[in-house]
Amino acid sequence: MASPAQAITLEEHAIFPSLESNNFFYDNTWKIYPECRNLAKDLSKTRLANMDAGNVSYQILSHLPGGVASTDPARCYAANNEMATAIKQHPDRFGGFAALPMAHPLEAAKELRRTVTDLGFLGALIDNHLPDGTTHYDDERFWPVFAAAESLDVPLYIHPSTPSQDSIQTRFSGNYPLAAELGLASGAWGWHENVGLHILKLYAAGVFEQYPKLKIVIGHMGELLPIMLHRIARLGFFKGLAASRRKGIMDVWNENIWVTTSGVFSVETLMMLLQVTKVERKTPPWSHGTSMLDIDDRYPRLLCLLSLDCTPLYDYILGKHSQGTTTEEQIDLFE
Repeated sequence: MASPAQAITLEEHAIFPSLESNNFFYDNTWKIYPECRNLAKDLSKTRLANMDAGNVSYQILSHLPGGVASTDPARCYAANNEMATAIKQHPDRFGGFAALPMAHPLEAAKELRRTVTDLGFLGALIDNHLPDGTTHYDDERFWPVFAAAESLDVPLYIHPSTPSQDSIQTRFSGNYPLAAELGLASGAWGWHENVGLHILKLYAAGVFEQYPKLKIVIGHMGELLPIMLHRIARLGFFKGLAASRRKGIMDVWNENIWVTTSGVFSVETLMMLLQVTKVERKTPPWSHGTSMLDIDDRYPRLLCLLSLDCTPLYDYILGKHSQGTTTEEQIDLFE
């Protein structure tokens, strides 16, 4: 089976000058992985070649590093303009998700409207929390952003944010090297449980009742939520919420949440996600600029296939998996 040529990927990081300011987390990350920074800055030759090699027709770009954009409306405005200029160089290959200054919700809502209506952006990718490391967006002062997204009918992609230095020291430091400390605080655990918590807080606060058509995208195979959904729905507190509202947590998952794979290239994890997520709500980015992989690896090819007419492929994989016969080697059948 040949790989498709029409995959569209949604979490494709890029660095633009106005938001390149570093912080503790990224200072150390770039020292360990300098090639990631170089990839994220490239918006032409290397990126386009990688897209062609991976059969990706279109990337929706988003801003890196996280955490910088949330507090500065002027820098968000400038960086979004820089992204729009870059997109104009390859409009058939790139779209854009805006950066929003979420610490200033009214300004963030205004910037979302500007970037969508004036610049043609497709939504926004926002930091999971403010730089303090604890403030999510369940408080009603942030809701103008959700109102704007719903009225514009564009998604908000909630992306893991830079952990605060305090949280790294109190929660994730220990008797191991700095690389392990940063990994635990970010892609190995901390990022993902924090986004999952955020989604539950938005639900508990009533965001999806107030904005029933709101579209939220989360990455990394669902940010640890898929394995917990049914337990959460059965707990007394969440049962009580569901009884008093139009939507229970499973309704929100099925109606308001879209999930991307974004750097999790695991067939086994994909199997689990497919058990609890509607096919049309799973999409396949692979985090350009932060996922250091050979773009010709069999997992990205599989994920490309899953973005298209994938019923036969699902039937094959799930059928073989249920028989205990799917192996990594068999994925090569889809090359």
